[in-house]
This record gives sequence, structure tokens and C-alpha cells, in this order.
Amino acid sequence: MVNNALIQGAAKTGKQFLDVGAAAAKGLSGYNSGSATPANDRAAKNKAIQSNVNNYMSNLKTDMDFTSFSPEETRTMRNFLMSQRTEYANAAKEAAKLGDTSSPEYMQYVDVMQNVNNSFKNMASQIGAYKKGKVDYAENQLSGMYSNGNGDANKNAAIIYGFADVDNDGKKDPGMNAPFKILQGGNLGFDLNGVEVSYNDMEQPFFKDNKLALGILKDNESIYNKGTQGGEINPEMLKSYKANLEAQLQNRNTLKSIIFDFESELDTKSVADRIDAGTLDWDDARNEVVNLLVNARQDVFNEGKKQYTAKQNKANTPNNNPGTWVMSKNQSSKNEEESRSLNTYDFNNGPKTFSYVVRMPGNDNTTAKNYTVGKKGDVYFVTEGGISTKLDKPKAKAMFNLDLPN
Repeated sequence: MVNNALIQGAAKTGKQFLDVGAAAAKGLSGYNSGSATPANDRAAKNKAIQSNVNNYMSNLKTDMDFTSFSPEETRTMRNFLMSQRTEYANAAKEAAKLGDTSSPEYMQYVDVMQNVNNSFKNMASQIGAYKKGKVDYAENQLSGMYSNGNGDANKNAAIIYGFADVDNDGKKDPGMNAPFKILQGGNLGFDLNGVEVSYNDMEQPFFKDNKLALGILKDNESIYNKGTQGGEINPEMLKSYKANLEAQLQNRNTLKSIIFDFESELDTKSVADRIDAGTLDWDDARNEVVNLLVNARQDVFNEGKKQYTAKQNKANTPNNNPGTWVMSKNQSSKNEEESRSLNTYDFNNGPKTFSYVVRMPGNDNTTAKNYTVGKKGDVYFVTEGGISTKLDKPKAKAMFNLDLPN
């Protein structure tokens, strides 16, 4: 007996996985009550199924065995066993009439008896697998493990395990669930939309790919931090990242999970909407997601580098806090001399290294720092402490009173 309290407890105390659909979960009640959610919204359908299963499990008495069989299923098993026993008894009776145990007729009856025994074992094994599958399905729904990218597999599993709620009233629909039947050889089968499907052949719903998504987000954070520290991004790294994504997203279920489970974190909602609308196929979706994720990695680095540059500008600008610190006359004269030299220097001849007096960050003291200004093509740069950053006209004017050409 599988006690519902054990299932509920496991869901509450078990390991918590990344559930990026939590924010959207607030809208489930509205969806179930008939809100204006598009009928082809894949994610909403899967969230509704999860909500239905969870509601059903929550409303069960904690001491109830939710894997018990319905009267119809019990009758199905009893009828199968009785018919098979009759077949076994008839075969045994006919075999006993034959004196030659090596005759083809005798072996034929023995095969019938063996097949009956095998069907009993097979039925017992599949019923055990079915009950375990029902427990696993309920646990995984309670834990939010199944992907919102699932198609019919999630819906069909809800039907065969007795959790169907087509009218979205928060209660399972007895008429919509599919009691099992016993097929040839003791195999379990179900009637799904008028089609007889063997339990062994049923597609199972797949899980969210939390590992890949969390890895992407963590690496993006590292790249952002690299930018804030003044580092550079390696173009070869982006190429490798793209190739790795293309390989991993060849798995259709992985692609579906990235698109439908992480719409806000990975900005895939536009892709998801067009797949639901039928205007984007899976191959094009894969290419679009790969490019989206590669561009996002470049963007987060650029944002980090922007923060670094802003801090550097603030620290290196001599007049960033006028009136609270004063250079000596000699220091002012030296800076003016360096500025004149910079304004008359031809940077086409190569970079120019010089010393300039600036305010020390965090206090009113001054210090002389060594800088190098140069250009690559039409782009100017300034190097200080081994780190190079782009030098535009406002920055050059603020730092060194340098007038760069237009």
C-alpha cells in the first residue's frame, strides 16, 4: 500500500530543483477556471495538468492508498485470470490423454500451458510497474519535475493513471480516465482517443533540463563578473559555446525544456509563442535559440564591462569632485604640459606613454599614474595598470584635456 501522506511528505522535504515556472504558477487558478489562455499554449496545458494532480493528491485522505484498483480494473484482472486458467486446464486435460509426451500434439498443449504461466507472470510484473509508475508520476508532478514542453505524453499519463481533468474543475473526471485492460500475453493496455495502446509502448513525459539551464545561467554570471573586472571575452570561447549548444539541443526534449521551462530566465518566450502558433518549426527554433543564447552571453559581458569602464572613468577623472581637492602648482603645470604634448602628438606613429597626476580613489590625495594612449585603426585606447579600455572624445577630454579628432 502506498500511503498518500508519504507522497506528500516526500514532495515537501525532498531536494528542491530549479523551478523557473514558479512565477507563472500564480496564474494556474485563472487558467483552470476558464481564463483567456490560448488553447494551444503548451506550457499552460502542462501547468494545468500539474495543478490537477497536485489538487487531487492534496484532497486525498492521508491514509488512503491511491494506487488501489477500480472495480472495473479488478473485474478485468479477475476475468483474465479465469479465462487463462480455463485455457490452462483444457490444455492440461488434453495433454493427459496423450501417451506420447514427445508427440507434436503433446508439445503443443505444453506450449499453451507455458504461455498461460508466462502471461500470469507478465501481468503481475506489468501491474507492479504500473503501480510504481503511478507513484512516480504523482511524486514528479508534486515536485514540479516534468517539463512544460511535454506534448501528449503528459496528458496521456494523467489519463492512464487516473488524474484526467478535462473540464478543469480541479477534480479528476472518471469518464475521461482510462482503466487498463489485459491484452494478449498478459500485457496491460489502455484506450487513448480510440486507439489501443500497450503500456510498454507508451511515451513517458520527460523532465525539465535544470542542469543545462542552470549551467548556462551560472556561466553567464561568471562572464558578467569577468567584464566587471576589466577582462576580455575570447571570440573562440563564444564559438565553442555555440557548438556545444548546437550539440546539446539536438535532443528534442532538451530543446523543448529550454524553450518552455525557462522563458523568463533565458528570454525564450517569443520562440515558445511561435511554436505554439505553428509558425516556427523545431529546426528553426533550435537555430534561433542557439543564436539567442550566444548573443545573450556577449550582452552580459558587455554589461559587466560597461560597469567596469564607468568605475574607471570615475576613478581616473581629475575633476570628478571639484572643490574638495587641489593639486599643487607644479602638479597642475605638469598635467598642462602633458596635455599640450598629447594634443600635438601624432598617434599614427604609435602609442604615447606619459605620467599624469590624478586624485586617489576614496580620498583627496593625489598621485601620479602612468598611462599609455594609442590607436588601432580609428579607435583610440588608454592603458593603465596593464588594462586597456576604449578612449572616446568625452573621456579623453575629461581625463587628459585631450582633444581627439572627429
